[in-house]
Parts: sequence; C-alpha cells; structure tokens
Amino acid sequence: MIAALAFSLSVALAAPTYSLESSPAATREELASLETATAAKGFRARVVKRFRLGQGWTWVALVEGFVSEEEATRAAQSLASATQRSFSVIAEGGARKAVDAPVATTAATPSAASVVTATLAAHGGPGGGAAELARAKAVHFVFTRTLEAEGRTLEATHDYWREGASRRLSVDVKDGGEDSLLVVTANGGWLKAGGQLSSRDIGILVNQADAFAPEAVLGLALDVPTLLAAPPEAPLLLLEGAEKGVRLGRGEDPDSAGLAFADVDAQTGVLLSARYVTEGGPLLFSYAGWLPITPTLLVPGRVTMERPDGRVEKVSVAKVELSEAAPSGSFATPSADTP
Repeated sequence: MIAALAFSLSVALAAPTYSLESSPAATREELASLETATAAKGFRARVVKRFRLGQGWTWVALVEGFVSEEEATRAAQSLASATQRSFSVIAEGGARKAVDAPVATTAATPSAASVVTATLAAHGGPGGGAAELARAKAVHFVFTRTLEAEGRTLEATHDYWREGASRRLSVDVKDGGEDSLLVVTANGGWLKAGGQLSSRDIGILVNQADAFAPEAVLGLALDVPTLLAAPPEAPLLLLEGAEKGVRLGRGEDPDSAGLAFADVDAQTGVLLSARYVTEGGPLLFSYAGWLPITPTLLVPGRVTMERPDGRVEKVSVAKVELSEAAPSGSFATPSADTP
C-alpha cells in the first residue's frame, strides 16, 4: 500500500506542468510556418483560437508537455530564435514568463565611399599599379592576345622588354601569321617583319613598342584611381545590377569619356568588371585571376574586352617582372638571321 502510494506520488511529481504559448496572430495562416518550425525542433504545436479583450479573436500556438520551467524556457528560446516570434512560459497555476524573439541583425551596407577606398587600397593606393611600373628600371611583360571577329580567331603572343630608352618587342602569331621583332636602343631602331630587316625612326618604334606595354594593354586595371575618379558634384553611387560583388557607378553612361559602372569584389576590393565610355563607344571589361606582383602592384591574369561592334578581345597574362636590368643581350641589334 505504501509502495503504491509512493509510485502514485512520483508519477504526479513527474507529470508535465509547463507549456508554451506563442504571441498572438491575426489569422491562423500566419502560424503555419511556426507549426513547421516547431515540428523541425521536435515539438508539436496546437493552434487554438482565443478572445482577447480589446483585440477580438486571435490565434495562438500552444506547445505542451514540459516537466520543469528550465526545460520549457530552453524550448521557448529555441523556438523564438527559429520563428522570430515571442513565447510565454506558462506554469500550471497560470503564471507567465515572457521569452522574446531575438532581434534580427543584418550586415551593415557599405557606402560608396568605403567601397572606393577599399578598391583603391587593393590596387596600389592613390598612384595605382601604373605608378610602380613607372618607377621600375626594367619591365618584362609576356601575354597572349586573342581577337574574335567575323567568325575568325586571331591569336598572338607578345614578349615586351623596356629599360630606360631601350625597347624589345617580339610578336609570335599563331597559325602561320607574320611574326615580327622590334628593337630600339640609343644607337638606332630596327624592325624585322616578313623575313626583312629594316632600320626605322627611333621615336616611331618606341611608340609602337609601348602600345604593348602592360600600362597600355591592361589599361584601367593598372590605373584604378583614374577609373574611379569622379567630380564632387557627381560622386559615384552604389547601384543595383551586379552579378557578383557590389556595383559603383552613375546609373547611366557619361556624356564624355569616363566610367559608367564598375563591379568590385566586396571582400577583396579587386575589380571584377567595368563599363567605360570612350570616344569610340562603351567598352565592357571583365577581370579575373589577379596576380600580386609586388605589395602595391596587382595585375589581372585574364582580361576580356567587348567592343561596341561586338568584337571580343581577350588577354592572358603569362608574366610581369620588374627588375634592375634586362638580361645581357636583350637589346642586341638584330640581323637577318635573328629568329
């Protein structure tokens, strides 16, 4: 008899005495997602209709079957976090304890000015990567350029050296095109093309060679300060439309030469793409595979440029080197036998 009484008492003490009640909803449908989230947490919610003085009929979700306040409180906190809805822990005698839903937080939206600052820093600071190239005593640049137009693909590999006033540019054209070699020193300039060697004006050859320098071929990617320059009366804005990263721009093409928009990686600050208006129309650049040459010189490994007429030009960078001097013999006067 005593044992049976003790068993009955233990069962009574272990009986569930706490439940949870959600904050009220205007319609039952509003609690549908709460029922799903509650089931995912391993609980069963029962939706009931309640009349609240001054509010009329409302709907609440009940979750029952907790044996302690601590257990019920932990469940309320878990459900409030999952559903973004407040719950009350209700004791058997009717006492209530509120458990509020956590305040949802979102990452701060960057400002246009902060994106510009981060992009400039990633690309060499106020001077840009072009400034570092200008300071180098010798520059070596090897790249392949591919041009697609009218169903044809033209591909050529360029090997460019400069040291002081000296230049060397060799061009190897794929699929039987005409290769060439250009050499400039203080003593003269020579061009070998089609197997013929000729002496040329030094100034003209320097200009021809420097059209294949990294500053010219990679352009705005090495001069980000110029790319992002904007007058105070028309600062760059954050725009919608970026497939990746964040977009800086003015919302439309400028009337004169300048940036329409640039997409920037929000984490690293590097350029992903840019639409830039020139006298010949807008050009769309895409950049990938950025290569850190020095702490302040970042070079895109791959560049794709789309012209207004539909032509697509691609550049693949194989090498960018800065050194004290070019290897001995780099600017030797070519001969008819020079490959």
